[in-house]
Amino acid sequence: MKQIYNVAIVGGGASGLICALECVLGKNALLGESVVVLEKNDRVGKKLISTGNGQGNLTNKSINENNYYGDPFFIQTFLEHQKNIDLDEYFYSLGIPFYTSADGKKYPLSRQANSVLDAFRNVLEHKKVQTLTNFCVEKIIEKNGLFEISSTSNKIFAKNVVVAVGGSAGKHFGTDGTSYKLLTALGHEKTKLYPSLVQLKTQTEHIKALRGLKEQARVTAYDNGEKLKSCVGEILFTEYGVSGPAVFQVSGHLSKANSPWINIEFLPDKSKEETYDLLADKLKNLPFIPAEEWLNGILVKRVGQAVVKRAKSRSIEDIVYSLKNFSLTVTGNLGFQYAQVTKGGIKTREINPKTYESLIVKNMFVTGEVLDVDGDCGGYNLTFAFVSGIVSARTIKNNLQGE
Repeated sequence: MKQIYNVAIVGGGASGLICALECVLGKNALLGESVVVLEKNDRVGKKLISTGNGQGNLTNKSINENNYYGDPFFIQTFLEHQKNIDLDEYFYSLGIPFYTSADGKKYPLSRQANSVLDAFRNVLEHKKVQTLTNFCVEKIIEKNGLFEISSTSNKIFAKNVVVAVGGSAGKHFGTDGTSYKLLTALGHEKTKLYPSLVQLKTQTEHIKALRGLKEQARVTAYDNGEKLKSCVGEILFTEYGVSGPAVFQVSGHLSKANSPWINIEFLPDKSKEETYDLLADKLKNLPFIPAEEWLNGILVKRVGQAVVKRAKSRSIEDIVYSLKNFSLTVTGNLGFQYAQVTKGGIKTREINPKTYESLIVKNMFVTGEVLDVDGDCGGYNLTFAFVSGIVSARTIKNNLQGE
């Protein structure tokens, strides 16, 4: 006699794992033997343990609608869920207290993403949730209220299915975009996909000598003259262009730009007037130093030299202008292979925002990055993954309880 699971979760990433946890914990908890996680990789959580450079940036102290992109109503409903789900308390109950950095990012106190995955796995194993790795789902078929979920060599059956397969970002994590077909084959539509939170390729004429150097700056993305997004943070100069947190934040906003470029404003915490006074005082006190040394001690030496070299003249006014308007034409990005997040995905108008149940296929739920919702860098995308996974699990438990 074939086994029929109450819940089959396709994808053992952040959203899928926390969905499995919620299924077997709390109110209306299911028996672990009735829940199965299907993962195409040889182990679960590969992308989760890389977040925050391996430190585990799980969420953020400040979360609002300005941090997310997609359908406003869908995002607003998610934010209402988020307010009612205390992730600090949730993770604390799993033995993972949070540490909050000065910029609001929340990490496990251990500052190790591995510890989060270990905690998840410990609970799932204790509750006897079955995890099938190297199970690459090729097809989901719904027949008479039952789902048949098949790989090349195996089939499982379930009353409910949660599709938490991730997006197209990070092929080395197994999220290569092929899993969208599981949903499109059932009638769902997806938008065009773009890499987000990704390094930018730019003209390199003015930054050749800056490879490997970092600076704090305000990075602003433009399409022609239209300002798209601005962020203050670290920028890293590379052989192909620019990287770093500030660049990641603006990168996705350039995905549809016709004439993309970025402006780099050094000394973002100082106005033009303050910067002018700073430089004028330095030259008054040290009138003998050569122009290429004017910004030494103010910026990283080679960055300062590049700013001076690019100025129209050796006047203070022109150097301040160059320092505040160091623009670079954007020629592309490093693509999905290096992107942290996918912009675009399954259309949210086909998903119930209160439950994450498909409006096309009953008892099928869609969560996390596979949906057309993306967020800023800083724990926002994982917050959406966690919340959508928890809400879908709670809906399933409630539905099964009412049977």
